[in-house]
Amino acid sequence: MITKTQKILGPALTPLGKAYGTVMGVRSRMYGRGTFSRFDPECPCVSVGNIGSGGSGKTPLAGWLLDWALSQGLAPALLSRGYGASPGKLPYLVKPESPVQEAGDEPLMLAIEHPGAKVVVDPVRIRSASWLSRYYSPGLFILDDGFQHLAMRRDLDLVLLTPEDVGEGWNRVIPCGTWRESVKALHRADVFLIKGPAHEFDDMGDALVRRLERFGKPVFQFALKPASLRRLAGRETRPSLAGPYLLVSGVGDPVQLERTVNSFMGRPAVDHVVFKDHHAFGGDDVSVIRKAAKSAGAKEIVCTPKDAVKLKGLGTDDFWTFNIDLEFERSLFFDGTDPVPFDRWWNLERINLDNRK
Repeated sequence: MITKTQKILGPALTPLGKAYGTVMGVRSRMYGRGTFSRFDPECPCVSVGNIGSGGSGKTPLAGWLLDWALSQGLAPALLSRGYGASPGKLPYLVKPESPVQEAGDEPLMLAIEHPGAKVVVDPVRIRSASWLSRYYSPGLFILDDGFQHLAMRRDLDLVLLTPEDVGEGWNRVIPCGTWRESVKALHRADVFLIKGPAHEFDDMGDALVRRLERFGKPVFQFALKPASLRRLAGRETRPSLAGPYLLVSGVGDPVQLERTVNSFMGRPAVDHVVFKDHHAFGGDDVSVIRKAAKSAGAKEIVCTPKDAVKLKGLGTDDFWTFNIDLEFERSLFFDGTDPVPFDRWWNLERINLDNRK
């Protein structure tokens, strides 16, 4: 999300953003020309990444792809750089019982929710891919946050955009915005996906055409839909909660999360305690949360699945978190293709070995 400071200092920061974008563009061209070598995995590889930073839904979409691959018998493996992780050795195979301090919050969440897949943390993803190929013979690599990771060849680049990316954040490269590369980088994308409700996607129609038609790639909408609630400890689940509740989050886009939760619960939280993305929760944080709940009159405390893996074990057995589904509804094609949602468009042919780049 673009900060107030970035908006105020935009004219002064724009030259720096252009310079950074130029450097990243040169890097991309050098990989494209073969100046820098690239690792070519033996199995198909799909990158799930973005042009900006945070809040675009990469992790839920990667999880959906893992489930799809498992349903196809592909033995998928997810390669994560492990933001915030401190593993004792590398590569680090994440297991459902792994300590969150070693695995990182998102890799651990994926390992818990998709136990049939291999989730590996290593900032050098060429190394983790080679290690997995040697010992586990995966059928599909999911390259998490991989759009800028050009050292590894991929079959498809799925690029996630936020509504802000298509709006006032368009082509605002750091430090004047959140983009990691300039707009020219989007020519490398094979598919665009935008997280948000179907009606917001419809409202963005003109902007989507204006911004993305030039690339000629399909654009899909998806939304994160809470399906039910579950206790952090035990197996208790509920379709919803009747009383006042407090929301806790440490995610990239807390505003969008709040809208999603409010819609699911049918009413707003009495308070929303916001921590920075990937916050490492501790006992003091739990005390702050409980104090906020008491002050607001909340009977229940609800957190995100990503935060749940860090809060669990800190005396939070009574907290609730969500079971999340992905819902695909809208799409936009620029080649005359009839609109179909992503989950109907996506199939084995998209990752055929004969279609490698």
